[in-house]
Amino acid sequence: MSERDWLHVVKKICIIGSGITALARAWQLKQRGFDCVVLECSQHIGGAIQSFRSGPYLAEEGPNSIQVNSHQVDAFLRSVPGLEARTVVADDAAKKRFILRNGQAVAVPMGPLSALTTPLWSFAGKLRVLKEPFVKSLPPGIEESAADFVRRRLGDELYRYAINPLIGGIYAGDPEQLSLRYAFPKLYALEQNHGGMIRGALAKMRAARQNDAPPINKRIISFKDGLAELPQLLAQALGKAVHTGVCIKSIRRTQDGWQLDWNEHSHAYDELILTTPAHALPKLPLEPALQSALQALQTIDYPPVSVLSLAFKRAQIAHPLDGFGVLVPECEGRKILGVLFPSSLFSGRAPEDEALLTVFIGGERQPELAVPDTQALLAQVLPELQAILGVSGDPSFVHHKHWPRAIPQYKLGYGHTLAQMDRIEADHPGLKLAGNYRNGISLSYCIEAALA
Repeated sequence: MSERDWLHVVKKICIIGSGITALARAWQLKQRGFDCVVLECSQHIGGAIQSFRSGPYLAEEGPNSIQVNSHQVDAFLRSVPGLEARTVVADDAAKKRFILRNGQAVAVPMGPLSALTTPLWSFAGKLRVLKEPFVKSLPPGIEESAADFVRRRLGDELYRYAINPLIGGIYAGDPEQLSLRYAFPKLYALEQNHGGMIRGALAKMRAARQNDAPPINKRIISFKDGLAELPQLLAQALGKAVHTGVCIKSIRRTQDGWQLDWNEHSHAYDELILTTPAHALPKLPLEPALQSALQALQTIDYPPVSVLSLAFKRAQIAHPLDGFGVLVPECEGRKILGVLFPSSLFSGRAPEDEALLTVFIGGERQPELAVPDTQALLAQVLPELQAILGVSGDPSFVHHKHWPRAIPQYKLGYGHTLAQMDRIEADHPGLKLAGNYRNGISLSYCIEAALA
């Protein structure tokens, strides 16, 4: 079907939710001439993208930055009116990452030479990596956990002191339970398409050299008043299409599409896109048959995470904070998943003589530690920061965001869950399920899926 025919068939679209998936999709539809509305039951837009400003301090409650790593994401961001003028690119320090080993923050190697000399991995661990190109690929029908994949291809030490902390930082998840195929599809594709990680990386480098398309300007960005500026500017661009504080009384399928009663009026739509988190779908006033079908998605696990933003005088911190942050391997036995250095990456996060730290606690690793009580959390976190970064004294700024259900976990068997989503859509024409529980959890993945 041509785009012209599609425009003729689908005229009115309703999107429920106002996270990045919803707003990116609505903005693309508006640019293509569709009539769409975005309905948000709360007074706040942006979903998990929330920034908190208090005087000179700026804390992120959810994602901390966007990795621009595709032409689609780059073009989308440039299309949002006013966004480019608000964009700030991360300092070069963002390229440097640390992983905790034996209680010390050790820089992650950034090239072949540093990989040979780094104290992060033992000589035996480095030698084991050289076997990776000769490790046999698994058949595509065998599902493997992220942990098993890395141990099989790179060895146990690289799993413990590279991939385990990385997964803790991305998913706040358990690598033993996460499905490689669905949680890390690009890694899965490297083995399936090229026979391994090193071979796949070399093949991609060769393809990039032969490609006539302009190179991607890969960068890590935020905005002058935090990531929340992205949904705010999208909502401004969408204008009257975005409605907050909406009371939806009923959602029902009709012969011609979907009928929604909201804010005391009845509205007809050709297509309905649900972008709320999977765990929030039961709150929608859907018909019993659809509500029953969606119960299958309640098996998606969303572990709790607490995000604690703390500012200290620079003299209170022994570590130079010359990087993106420190990830903590599970085997180190600490009480935090990791700590980021946002004021080292972006200006305007803290006063000049202070540094802002963002600490993540809980997740699948230690869900019981992600408590909503700020003082109890501080009692756990401050000794950790003292041990890892040499932080002393009390913080000059504290902001705590507790997420009772944070990041969806793409666990082993997730292919069955994704197939259920496909069946639900097939059984309910005009319905689309979208969000970070379907096409990837990063902001870049959510934007790409919304534009697809």
